[in-house]
Amino acid sequence: MSRFRAEMVLAALLGMAPACGKKGDPLPPLRPTPAAVTGLRVAQRGDQLEIRFTAPRASTDGARLPVLEVELLVADREGDLPKVALTRRIKVAPGETVAESQPLPPPGTALRVAARAIAKGHQGRPGELVRLTVVPPLSPPRGLAAGLTAEAVSLSWEGDVPAPLPTPVPTPTPTPPPPGEPAQAPGEPALPTASPEGKAPKAPPTPKPAPKPFTPGFFIYRRAAGGRFEAPLPGAAPERTFLDPSPQPGESVCYEVRAVASAEPLVESAPSNEACIDVKDIKAPAAPTGLTALPRDDGVEISWSPSSEADLMGYRVYRVRRGGEYETIAEVTVPETVFLDPAPAGRTLRYVVTALDKAGNESPASDPVEVRRPE
Repeated sequence: MSRFRAEMVLAALLGMAPACGKKGDPLPPLRPTPAAVTGLRVAQRGDQLEIRFTAPRASTDGARLPVLEVELLVADREGDLPKVALTRRIKVAPGETVAESQPLPPPGTALRVAARAIAKGHQGRPGELVRLTVVPPLSPPRGLAAGLTAEAVSLSWEGDVPAPLPTPVPTPTPTPPPPGEPAQAPGEPALPTASPEGKAPKAPPTPKPAPKPFTPGFFIYRRAAGGRFEAPLPGAAPERTFLDPSPQPGESVCYEVRAVASAEPLVESAPSNEACIDVKDIKAPAAPTGLTALPRDDGVEISWSPSSEADLMGYRVYRVRRGGEYETIAEVTVPETVFLDPAPAGRTLRYVVTALDKAGNESPASDPVEVRRPE
């Protein structure tokens, strides 16, 4: 055998030898089926029906999704939802939250709404079904006005407090009995059934706790200047007034108010008028204490205890004229707490002091003191 032929045979044998290492089982391809739509909510806002949802970001196998569609199914009558629902497709980006509005159906209409994602022709499973029974539109609040207190923005308005909506009672769905056993009566608890493999019977699902009763009232919405209204502030105001301590001096904020009869599903009125306000510090410092007045050779020495306010700017000293009128005789900046008044001798003099903060707020007057400067 020639040398060339021997090398060719050796190469062929080496190619047939098993490779080093162990190959795993081939991985199945990632399925493009999109995950379920989340956060589906139906709300009645004034005379509009709002449907809000969040599109999935990935497929059921975790693959990144391209731009996709969400199909809304809205049914106003009973029956198989895919057959009786009106459908509409909306193009969305992965993970996008969308709010769609449409005219409100007539009062009394019982709506069922579901949504599913569609990516490259592959349909995801429908998410949770939500329901809403349409009620006559609520009367919107009116006359909203905003003001300032020492601690908060104060709001007041006019309007009717909505009546509570009746709590819907779901119709129990009978559990299909195993062959040869009697049917379960509506309203009775589901009985555990044995699996065909002889495993332990599955316990019936734990019922969801009943939602807490909702007290109708008013939702307060706030936005910063140049922003937009989003979710309402926590809790429903039961009366026609509200204090909002959150805004800080220097901020500009706007408010609107809606009457609300139900939070889940949301049933609220159209918005009130908008009220805007520039938030300022209007809280006055505390009155100074420890005021004393002592006669000196060259006048009357007035002193007081320092105030503890963090934004304190100074003090204002007043001499009380005959008849009780206050006359400003000095403004003293911090940290000074003493002033010498070159008052004329031979008179009985009366003094008070106030504190001033950096926003220009003035405290109430201190307790007065009297002193007579001898001649």
